[in-house]
Amino acid sequence: MDGTILLIDYSEYEREKIKITFDNFGEFQFIEVENINKYKQISENLPDLSLIIIDISFPSEREGFEVISSLRKNSSTANTPIIIVTKSDNIQYKDHALKFNVSDFIIKPYPPKRLENSIKSTLKIDNKFRYNLGSVNVITMSVEDYIAKEFKIASRANQSLSIVFITHIDINKPSSEDPRIISSEQKSQIYNMAIEKVKSASRSTDTVIFNDDKDILVILPFTNSQGAEIVVNKINDNLVQGLKALNVPSDYFYIVYTTFPQDGKNFQAVMEKALKKVEDKIMLEKITNISLNKLDHARKTYRKFN
Repeated sequence: MDGTILLIDYSEYEREKIKITFDNFGEFQFIEVENINKYKQISENLPDLSLIIIDISFPSEREGFEVISSLRKNSSTANTPIIIVTKSDNIQYKDHALKFNVSDFIIKPYPPKRLENSIKSTLKIDNKFRYNLGSVNVITMSVEDYIAKEFKIASRANQSLSIVFITHIDINKPSSEDPRIISSEQKSQIYNMAIEKVKSASRSTDTVIFNDDKDILVILPFTNSQGAEIVVNKINDNLVQGLKALNVPSDYFYIVYTTFPQDGKNFQAVMEKALKKVEDKIMLEKITNISLNKLDHARKTYRKFN
């Protein structure tokens, strides 16, 4: 065992990402703290720690700094290196952190290499054998590889992962709003609006992907179907507001969500279920939009040939 790491972060997804970063460094043991009550339970009996990684938004910056203060007052952790990883980018927080002699202050979201380099520097891991990759070409992770990694993280942590699928399909259907032809320029404007609205409705851990000028995907890590429904409702409210401002029918987009592992064991299976949901919504709309006269005519024709 190469050491023990104390992880203090309310997000299990963020803790899991940090743990995966340590896979490159050796065998470490982790103590995970997800709330203040858990910290109070273990604070008096902490073992010898190699490093502490904390999000000061725990759940507020004031309480986060109170935790750091108590760690510095504890004789067993008074000199333990601390790395702050947080979305709280106020310059005052950075200045305040210096008073506690923290080793680094990293803002979420961050490139994985940023945290990796900080850990290596703090723990002086460079003293161990490491194959030199400094001269190799940089490889950018494809979107497909990124999504596969998110599914791997969810599977490893035995957690759900949801995908929100937002698309527009041109079909002939009556609308309660004035029908109008939408030009290519207007479509571009609609999607630019949609991307901003979806981003504003998403959480810091979510990823928004725009695909082929038609579909928008939102990856929701560590989110079950109930959580996905909450996000979808927020996204829908934002989109309806944006479409109204552009004088576009509020039903321009179809929005569905699917969840791993209930709806599929991998990305393609989950997306297949999402497309099936869209098809079902379209078919239901076509059925419910059939006029009473057409339904009556269909019944009479059926009786005639039956």
